[in-house]
Amino acid sequence: MRTYSIALSVAAVLAISIPGPVFAWDLIGTRVVTDRVDRDVVHASGPKRFKQIKICVFRNPVRFYDVDVRFANGGRQDVKIARRINAGRCTRAIDLKGPKRDIAYVKFIYEETSLKLRRATVRVFGR
Repeated sequence: MRTYSIALSVAAVLAISIPGPVFAWDLIGTRVVTDRVDRDVVHASGPKRFKQIKICVFRNPVRFYDVDVRFANGGRQDVKIARRINAGRCTRAIDLKGPKRDIAYVKFIYEETSLKLRRATVRVFGR
């Protein structure tokens, strides 16, 4: 019984002292994609600075024609992702130019590419 309580105490101390993942991704926003070429904007909520973004696709595959990242200071970065991303997959970590950047919004031109009636979901993450 004593060994059990010591093990629980050690586990509790370790759980408190170990920090979370250093490079965890924060959700910036989500959009639902239709089955035709569509333009959407994901607005970032509040001032938050990122070095990288990543775009993940859920439910159905999506073909990206253009991704444009706009920053709060008026700058922009055009990201070419001219390829299809399958459901459950993400783009590579996309480096943002310059130091950590305050994202205002991310603009997409894309389309859902399956023959199913369900729509795809796209999520933008930053770190």
